[in-house]
Amino acid sequence: MRVALLAALAVVVAAAACGGGADPAVVDGTTEPTSSSRSTSTPSSDPPRAFEVSQGVVRAEVAADAPVAELVRGWNDAGFALLREQPAEDNVVFSPVSIGHALLMAAAAADDPTRAAISSAFGHPDHAHQAWNALDLQVADSQSDQVTVTIADRIWPSVGIEPAQDWIDLLASEHGADVVPLDFAGDGEGSRRVINDWASDRTEGLIPELLPIDFITPMTVLVLTDTLYFAAEWERPFGKYGPVSGVFTTLDGAEVATSFMQELELADRRGTGDGFVGAEIPYAGGAYSMLVLVPDEGRYEELLDRLDQDLLDEVDRTFTTGPYELLLPKWDDTYQIDLMDWLTDIGAAPGAYPSITPGAFLDAAVHAADITIDERGTVAAAATALGFDQSG
Repeated sequence: MRVALLAALAVVVAAAACGGGADPAVVDGTTEPTSSSRSTSTPSSDPPRAFEVSQGVVRAEVAADAPVAELVRGWNDAGFALLREQPAEDNVVFSPVSIGHALLMAAAAADDPTRAAISSAFGHPDHAHQAWNALDLQVADSQSDQVTVTIADRIWPSVGIEPAQDWIDLLASEHGADVVPLDFAGDGEGSRRVINDWASDRTEGLIPELLPIDFITPMTVLVLTDTLYFAAEWERPFGKYGPVSGVFTTLDGAEVATSFMQELELADRRGTGDGFVGAEIPYAGGAYSMLVLVPDEGRYEELLDRLDQDLLDEVDRTFTTGPYELLLPKWDDTYQIDLMDWLTDIGAAPGAYPSITPGAFLDAAVHAADITIDERGTVAAAATALGFDQSG
């Protein structure tokens, strides 16, 4: 299951503004997580009766034949498609898992045309919810002193809105989501702070403000959130060999002086492909690794266009173990995406989500991610929020 876990929980897709150099373009340095201030606004203490059962729903048993690999493939391909939509001049960091998972949960509340559009864009197999449940629980079992992966999901309905019980229970049993009503119409800003504080807590302060100021309106009937946090030490930490100075050439031809971590005694999976070289850098325990692909000079755009699950499968088949030397910059980056244009293009927005409430449609969607790579390992987080309004 290592490969599927690796593909699904790479945590971020990252495209540095790389070009003629032999290494990714990064920002040198690291940051410490910061905690956002706690809001004085509190969730409603009296959830509607429709939510009472969902709070105690037992997590579903894992289906032995759950199509995890198919779910992973679809989310990876959707992530690469979204990557190609991002500005070429930016370093890009985001989580296809967080975005895909939020949309999978939303699809279960959608009408048939909207659900079909989401399933097509994200490659959802039959029994996709069972596949997520299996993957999520496998991730929970992969924890160790050196690796932490946490996923959290919450449904935030407006007070007085009672989504369909079968949707609430599906998200509780297959996704582990819980429900906290908020007063969006009466205290939109307080509600926004509550959600942002929740996301910040679940990501160890790396995503302090998921929802922008205008995300919640008096017409908001529900917000659906997903968070992902990943912290892992390298199997072989850098440090035996000191950093070296080098020059990186960006896509526009600028040369940037960069300090590189180096390791001269690696014997892990590495290889070459058509237009790139790459290496798989393992984290402690062997369940996760970072795949680094560096395009040949002048072939960045070509490689970007070719990135998909088939290319990852090719890498998995052809990379072999053996000695190699690695130069890797330290990297610290944060990125935010307004997803609405892309979700509109694929048919997820505005759509129709009657299991939330009659007339519900997708009106806002945001994603944020943060990553730090240094001598010790990787710390990364991502979060996605979908906001639904009501027509009529």
